[in-house]
Amino acid sequence: MDKKVSAIPQPKTYGPLGNLPLIDKDKPTLSFIKLAEEYGPIFRIQTLSDTIIVVSGHELVEEVCDETRFDKSIEGALAKVRAFAGDGLFTSETDEPNWKKAHNILMPTFSQRAMKDYHAMMVDIAVQLVQKWARLNPNENVDVPGDMTRLTLDTIGLCGFNYRFNSFYRETSHPFITSMTRALDEAMHQLQRLDIEDKLMWRTKRQFQHDIQSMFSLVDNIIAERKSSGNQEENDLLSRMLHVQDPETGEKLDDENIRFQIITFLIAGHETTSGLLSFAIYFLLKNPDKLEKAYEEVDRVLTDPTPTYQQVMKLKYIRMILNESLRLWPTAPAFSLYAKEDTVIGGKYPIKKGEDRISVLIPQLHRDKDAWGDNVEEFQPERFEELDKVPHHAYKPFGNGQRACIGMQFALHEATLVMGMLLQHFEFIDYEDYQLDVKQTLTLKPGDFKIRIVPRNETISHNTVLAPTEEKLKNDETKQQVQKTPSIIGADNLSLLVLYGSDTGVAEGIARELADTASLEGVQTEVAALNDRIGSLPKEGAVLIVTSSYNGKPPSNAGQFVQWLEELKPDELKGVQYAVFGCGDHNWASTYQRIPRYIDEQMAQKGATRFSKRGEADASGDFEEQLEQWKQSMWSDAMKSFGLELNKNMEKERSTLSLQFVSRLGGSPLARTYEAVYASILENRELQSSSSERSTRHIEISLPEGATYKEGDHLGVLPINSEKNVNRILKRFGLNGKDQVILSASGRSVNHIPLDSPVRLYDLLSYSVEVQEAATRAQIREMVTFTVCPPHKKELESLLEEGVYQEQILKKRISMLDLLEKYEACEIRFERFLELLPALKPRYYSISSSPLVAQDRLSITVGVVNAPAWSGEGTYEGVASNYLAQRHNKDEIICFIRTPQSNFQLPENPETPIIMVGPGTGIAPFRGFLQARRVQKQKGMKVGEAHLYFGCRHPEKDYLYRTELENDEREGLISLHTAFSRLEGHPKTYVQHVIKEDRIHLISLLDNGAHLYICGDGSKMAPDVEDTLCQAYQEIHEVSEQEARNWLDRLQDEGRYGKDVWAGI
Repeated sequence: MDKKVSAIPQPKTYGPLGNLPLIDKDKPTLSFIKLAEEYGPIFRIQTLSDTIIVVSGHELVEEVCDETRFDKSIEGALAKVRAFAGDGLFTSETDEPNWKKAHNILMPTFSQRAMKDYHAMMVDIAVQLVQKWARLNPNENVDVPGDMTRLTLDTIGLCGFNYRFNSFYRETSHPFITSMTRALDEAMHQLQRLDIEDKLMWRTKRQFQHDIQSMFSLVDNIIAERKSSGNQEENDLLSRMLHVQDPETGEKLDDENIRFQIITFLIAGHETTSGLLSFAIYFLLKNPDKLEKAYEEVDRVLTDPTPTYQQVMKLKYIRMILNESLRLWPTAPAFSLYAKEDTVIGGKYPIKKGEDRISVLIPQLHRDKDAWGDNVEEFQPERFEELDKVPHHAYKPFGNGQRACIGMQFALHEATLVMGMLLQHFEFIDYEDYQLDVKQTLTLKPGDFKIRIVPRNETISHNTVLAPTEEKLKNDETKQQVQKTPSIIGADNLSLLVLYGSDTGVAEGIARELADTASLEGVQTEVAALNDRIGSLPKEGAVLIVTSSYNGKPPSNAGQFVQWLEELKPDELKGVQYAVFGCGDHNWASTYQRIPRYIDEQMAQKGATRFSKRGEADASGDFEEQLEQWKQSMWSDAMKSFGLELNKNMEKERSTLSLQFVSRLGGSPLARTYEAVYASILENRELQSSSSERSTRHIEISLPEGATYKEGDHLGVLPINSEKNVNRILKRFGLNGKDQVILSASGRSVNHIPLDSPVRLYDLLSYSVEVQEAATRAQIREMVTFTVCPPHKKELESLLEEGVYQEQILKKRISMLDLLEKYEACEIRFERFLELLPALKPRYYSISSSPLVAQDRLSITVGVVNAPAWSGEGTYEGVASNYLAQRHNKDEIICFIRTPQSNFQLPENPETPIIMVGPGTGIAPFRGFLQARRVQKQKGMKVGEAHLYFGCRHPEKDYLYRTELENDEREGLISLHTAFSRLEGHPKTYVQHVIKEDRIHLISLLDNGAHLYICGDGSKMAPDVEDTLCQAYQEIHEVSEQEARNWLDRLQDEGRYGKDVWAGI
């Protein structure tokens, strides 16, 4: 259905001046807020030079913050600021080389970990402010914005460039501040002047150039002095800019760009933070109850004259005050965007590619009542008590996405420290009942805001507050270190064999973890696939078996073991002591835990002794908690049976991985594990129409020599993690992706990681580990151990509670990486993080072609997973589907062929009737079936009756392979039955509804030897189809429901019913 287009509202215009008369040139943001209140969440403004679309509604903001559709625009005031900030981080286009280069180089210097290094320097400057205020005479005024500007300029100067502006020792502002303030003011006013006006203001232009040269001169001297010193030991911003190479290009920043970056940081690093502190003090003075709560927290937490890093991290309410201040008056009041392609937002507002400049009006966004409630004008820091409840895309004080403020952590740590120290030592007095007057240059701050202060401690002296010594900082950090528990000596004469049956690696991963756990206690362990130990189960020691089912069949590396087990005579396994753990998914209720249960029963029947009760875990439930409970029970039983004594702190002590940086490269073990090969992409095209919002790709692949397949087989693909996620990890741990390392380990649970040979960190994270899976309880417990901030530790601990974990982690699919980015006080080592991540699993795709058409190539049909994340934060992109969707002709992928153990092959006799049910991408294997039958028919063979039940949303949008299928029907190859669930004017129809209409004929076919195949969603579609067929059989043959179920089971046992449904294990 076409989207209805609506015109974007626009206020009255005034000829060539456009809407300019409506805008206060000194306070444009306040004018925009007033217009937003009148015209709503989106309106258009015409200025002298361009058109601006102002957006402030949170739903519209969510759309324009989609970085696949929009990017930062350097227009308006920012374009004018480029006169002195050039292609610095703030004023560069995203596609300018220096933006990405500088971003890569400088990100580590703004991580939460880096704040520890800056803390003492921040305290140094904050002490100067406290001492200045402490020395004031009674009734002397404090110029709050002025002192905050001095403070923040000196802080960024010292932390970033080891340069002291010494603003508190000057009677007037530093010349840099004077020049910068004038230049920013002029940049803003240039936008509001006619060209002729601008040309006539030659004195103003000359002053502008003079101010720019003044700033350049100071910065160039800072750079020159550092270079001449030859000191490469500094670990600040300037040092990184001078000496560190971009990990992607291998290039350093040139001197001109370093100049622009320093100016950018000196502007952004102090203008915004000084405004934030000034607004926060204003709001506290106007809200005495909040001020009292702030004093209470500060008095409780800051027990030393100078706060430690750990104490600042505990100032939770202070941080909430700052967040709420930023909500009401974000000091950077807007950011601009442009559309990458012609698009529509809000379902009706057209946006032209590159032409329309969008300005997100942050103060009004932060007052959106639909997101924040009716009390938007009230100062309520408690809104930020639970950060995960802050409205999605309704809070943007630091911008958006990759172009968000790189210095956010720096600003918030500095502001929290300073606010804490000021509250610790002073009472604030609003002696003239100040009424807020918002002043604007490039940023916002309270204008002419003065207060008076009274020392809270009457004995405060000039020397009371002293910066902490390096020794004190070291002692504080030592107190935070976690002491390791010594290992407990285990039963070193005991042996343990851990066997697994696993197609996707989950069961294998559990098996290897169990072996590692026992190894730490001195137990002699071995890990193997079930098929590898046929006829050789030990009768001394213990045997643990971890396995899954695949549509009721054994995994490919367990089928022979199951067959061997069936053929054993009673008591042949007498003396074997064992326990079984099963992986499954209750969405496949009829076959849930079938193989684990069967192995457990057969082992007992053949004489083995079960030393612990079989465990099971449900992939659609709380899998990890079920596994943990079984492990506790099993190890307890094992201790009783074998005299084991386990380390209670085992999870902390299991970190066996070590890392060493090197300069050579090695390889990856995952391809060897699956006997995978390289194959080239021949074709990659879209199957859905341009009107569809989703994507399905038809991908053809050239097979290497010697590779063979048959219809119904799977192609296993070893995907690569996205560049975005890999860079998130590198950023979080401050690592360089181009660095090469050698990893070594004593355990077996990291067999998916390349050990003892060089590998690039970027490749290691790309090819070896899963990074998007929901965080496990074990991972969260480990994060708790390494989190130094008590409030964050408490929040993490709460995630382990029953119910909370399922609601907040599993249902929202929150990964360990997501949590590490949120809780930056967690100081887990990279090696331990890497060890906790599971192996990157292959993704299996039903082959959608037949080798009878071409033996040396095959095709797969890939539904691209790209949808709003369940967490409510951004977009979730499937690892493999997006990786495959982005491959081009001649690109290579790593893959392998697997035959599923599920009766999913064409009948040997081509005359056998077949019934195929495959909605959506479930069509894939049936396309291969039909290709095979077409070839058989062309060769003169008689082919049986074939029915295909295909479903999709709309015939004009996502009817996959429509032309092929309709042609097959015209040729008499199939009877095609379709179901459309989103067809206007028609009820939602799914394949089971159409099957119900044809039930008499279908049951007759099945009664006379037809084969049934179902491919697709196993959680809803497949059970609904089975229910429909069973109800039909029950009705037609007048039997009970159970007899109908038994009939369907018999079809499966006879090999006449095959299921290829999406499984969780």
